[in-house]
Amino acid sequence: MNHLSPAGRRLAVAAAVALAVTAGALTTPVLAAAPVVTASVATQQQPISVPPGTVALSAGPTGFLSRHKEGESDVYAWTRYDGTRTPLPGGPYQANAGTDIVVRVAGTTRSFLDMATGEELVTHDLGGVYGAVQCQGTTLVASKRAEAGAWQEVHLLDKDDQGRVVDRTVTGLPEASVWKGEANSAPGTLLLHGFKVTDGTWEQRLAVVDLASASVTATYVILNNKSYIHPVSGSRTHVVWHERDAEGKSVLAVARRESPEVISRSTWVERANESTLTFGLAGDWAVYSEPGAFTALGPPRLAGLNARSLTTDETIPLLAHATAVVPATDGGVIATGGTIEHGEGLYRITPGADGGRPTVSLLATTGVPTVLAGLSEPVAPSGEIDLDQADGKVPAGWTLSRPNARVTLQLTHTRTGVSGTVVAFNPVADTTEFRLDWDGFLDTFPAYRGAYTWTMRAEPLNGLGPAIERTGSFTVTRAPRPHDFDDNGSPDIFTRSSTGVLSLHDAGQLGRLTYDETPRRTKIGGGWNTYDRIVPAATGLVARDTAGVLWSYKGKGDGSLTPRKRVGGGWNIYDELTSGSDLTGDGLNDLLATDRTGVLWLYPGKGDGTLAARTRIGGGWGVYNQVTATGNLAGAPAGDLVARDKSGVLWLYLGKGDGTFASRTQISGGWSGYRIIGPGDIDGDGWSDLVTVPAGDYSSTYMRFYYGTGQWKAPLPATEPPGVHVTGLDPLL
Repeated sequence: MNHLSPAGRRLAVAAAVALAVTAGALTTPVLAAAPVVTASVATQQQPISVPPGTVALSAGPTGFLSRHKEGESDVYAWTRYDGTRTPLPGGPYQANAGTDIVVRVAGTTRSFLDMATGEELVTHDLGGVYGAVQCQGTTLVASKRAEAGAWQEVHLLDKDDQGRVVDRTVTGLPEASVWKGEANSAPGTLLLHGFKVTDGTWEQRLAVVDLASASVTATYVILNNKSYIHPVSGSRTHVVWHERDAEGKSVLAVARRESPEVISRSTWVERANESTLTFGLAGDWAVYSEPGAFTALGPPRLAGLNARSLTTDETIPLLAHATAVVPATDGGVIATGGTIEHGEGLYRITPGADGGRPTVSLLATTGVPTVLAGLSEPVAPSGEIDLDQADGKVPAGWTLSRPNARVTLQLTHTRTGVSGTVVAFNPVADTTEFRLDWDGFLDTFPAYRGAYTWTMRAEPLNGLGPAIERTGSFTVTRAPRPHDFDDNGSPDIFTRSSTGVLSLHDAGQLGRLTYDETPRRTKIGGGWNTYDRIVPAATGLVARDTAGVLWSYKGKGDGSLTPRKRVGGGWNIYDELTSGSDLTGDGLNDLLATDRTGVLWLYPGKGDGTLAARTRIGGGWGVYNQVTATGNLAGAPAGDLVARDKSGVLWLYLGKGDGTFASRTQISGGWSGYRIIGPGDIDGDGWSDLVTVPAGDYSSTYMRFYYGTGQWKAPLPATEPPGVHVTGLDPLL
């Protein structure tokens, strides 16, 4: 019987467009890394150019059906092997393995189009009676239930010379609830996969159907019906599928098409489980890969497109990855995938002679690299960057060829070797642009002034190909700030260990630490236990030894101090010493001292690090057990002072700018048991801040940061700020 209708209507498609050929002649590709043995590589003419994202759906003697995305829409095309590409109108289109026929789907109708001649051959309307299973040549394979609850029948629908439907029921099929078609490149035959559940018992069957006689020629028994068999594939000679044995191990089952006997079952790749494998047959070799490898967010468990001999179990790599394979008319497959050397496209996997290893050749290229690539040079810090003006927003980023990458920007301070890393795991939405904007911190540590180098590195998360890197340099500038001794624009706090080691800790970093995170320390040196009092100043510190001699140290701006300078003797008459701000308005750091009679004295600072003669501020200061010079905390003309009385009440003394203070105002109570430190302006808002730590055990310190408001009526936040739990911190000075 002739099942083809007469050639009638010409296919209404856009004019064929011959695309430019861009790639060079194929040489030996770099195959997926793994075994040393690799497939032989065939040479061919220049590959066809196809749009990025093209996926092969089927292949015939003269060309192949493909799909790619344009925006949110699927675009289908037929491409001849000479490079002529014909976009197909409407869609979707269904594959028709091993032929030049494609099937246009429109509701319940299926139109069979011959792409070799441009003719529409036949149209079938399922009419709600049938369910489509597969297409073979001009035959529509459909399912049907004769009555409710009956086993599903499989019908072959053709049309005779007068256009009448010829409906043939496939005979010899085992009972099944559902039949689905499997990939098959053998003309005139069909491979079906059936499912049946009886009294809770699940059964599966594979059946080979001869289209001419509409009858089953072979069925295959599944080893373990509790495990869904997938993938399944057929060729002119073999039927191959994945199953699991009684112990749950993956098994590759091989049968010859003309016989129901399973000729071999061998242990296979564990990753073949369930429906996660791209699969096909190239002669006597099973070809398989993990289809999501290219877009994976981690190295796939099954690397590359591999081929495994059905006779010897030898396994060789073919491609770096493959998302799909479709049967080709030469008994091989066309794989949608890529290689490290030739990039993304469609590759022919051709059977070797006499069952030998298959060969690989590039059929079509999308122009997209398989390896991760930069679409432009990265945006990175360069030249001179003023971090005070940048407001914590130094732009950096890189646009890459694909989104599944981990991109890092490492910045290293040349003088100290201290570095920080900005990490971007995800690109900007709907793009491949990765943002790595720098906030001016080296991790949690404010960046130093001076020269830097940077390295931007992009690593493919799927492990396909090498990482890519770019490098450069820049310089950071920022205005000097009081209490900043290590040149990073952020005030520092001094600590002294029980063994006399003096260190610096950045106040900005301390405020950003997470729970129990160890702070960064800049060690100054040992021997500081010779002093019974060490007082931080805005530009250095002063220290009193046990003989009552006061010594002055100035910061050098690199985390170290100048050699000490003797200020004078007799300083053991004072109970309290505090410094850290300009009280007289001359821009120099001054010092305050309370003697044992409760008198407060001012020592104006001099430019050489020594102090001018003292001036009496007033008496009655013996009521306080801690006095701290804070700098401009509450908006006064010059540095302010806070004092805590013996009942734990904290008082504010506004500086007048001439070395004297306004009358005290109460801030709040409850400050007993804390050491109060005035490190200057931590948050960069122009007002000095306070830090408190418990006065007892320093092995685990709970710090609070009180950020000054600049308002004398309420110089500190109305609510108690959250604390930071810091470990490994020596006593603060």
